[in-house]
Amino acid sequence: MSLVFEECSFWDFSLQVYGCEGVSAACIGLQDRHILDVNIILLSMWLGHDGHPIMDNNALNRALDISRRWNKDIICGIRAVRLALKDDFSPIGAENCEVLRKSILSLEIEGEHLEQLALASTVISKPNPELEPSLRLAICTANLGLYLTELGVKLDEQDYDDFRVIFAATFPDLDEEVLGFAMQSFAAI
Repeated sequence: MSLVFEECSFWDFSLQVYGCEGVSAACIGLQDRHILDVNIILLSMWLGHDGHPIMDNNALNRALDISRRWNKDIICGIRAVRLALKDDFSPIGAENCEVLRKSILSLEIEGEHLEQLALASTVISKPNPELEPSLRLAICTANLGLYLTELGVKLDEQDYDDFRVIFAATFPDLDEEVLGFAMQSFAAI
């Protein structure tokens, strides 16, 4: 029996953005440094990119509830096992450990997909397709600011560099000057 995934524009968006150069490293760096849920970072970006209104505290709390229960308890546990398999388990053998690690990676990705479906199901707002890209970017920065403030995260220069990579991948056609202004306003949050 295999999992059946419904169509989800959030998942499609995430695959596209996460697959851009530097984005996976940026997301993992932010995750590791601040114990952030990459799926909520991507949710914040997707909502803005698609023209949804800025998340309010209720929307963020719905997302955090899923994250705390699913990401923390399930995904992080799976990830810990996968990462542990990079170590030497002499009697098992490196080749067998690598095969098992790749199988666990597939399971982890399926778990991330399920989390994204759950997160997307909590979105009750409707997107506004008429919004200008710069306003969509502003929504992304506001969403991320709300998330980071809720967790009490203070960003450093590396974090801003990582977020810039994510913003640039989300809005590849956006003028560099507009992106620079967005990063300045993001830094002020």
